[in-house]
Amino acid sequence: MQRQKIAEFYKALGDETRLNIVNMLAAQEMCVCEIIDQLGLSQPAVSHHLKILRQAGIVNDTREGKWIYYSINMGVFELVFSEEAGNVLESYAEPLKQLLVKAAPSHIRKDPGLCERLNNKHQIFSEELSQEF
Repeated sequence: MQRQKIAEFYKALGDETRLNIVNMLAAQEMCVCEIIDQLGLSQPAVSHHLKILRQAGIVNDTREGKWIYYSINMGVFELVFSEEAGNVLESYAEPLKQLLVKAAPSHIRKDPGLCERLNNKHQIFSEELSQEF
C-alpha cells in the first residue's frame, strides 16, 4: 500500500498545472474560482487537477456552505518520505512547511462576492474572444 501511495504522489506532481496549483496553495488557501483566475483555465480543467491532487492526498478540501477551500496536506509528505533518511524529508517538506506557516486564508472568506466577480470577468473575456473569431 505504501508504494502505491508514493506512486500516486509522484504521478500527481508530474504535471506542470498541478505543480502550479501546489505552489499557489503553499502561499495561501484558495477557493476554486481563485485558482481558475490565476491559472486562466476552465472550471472543469481546474476541478480535474484538484481531484487528482486530492486523491493523491496532496491537498485538503474544506467545505463551508457553498464554498470549498483547498490547502496543502503536509501529512502526505511525511507519509511518502517516512522511510527515507531524515534529511530527505527535511529537504522536500521543510521549505513547504515554512511557507504554509505564513499561508493566508482565501480571499473568498473575506469577500464571498469576489468569486462571482472573477467568473464575470472570465465570461466577458470569453465573449470578447469568441467575437474576434
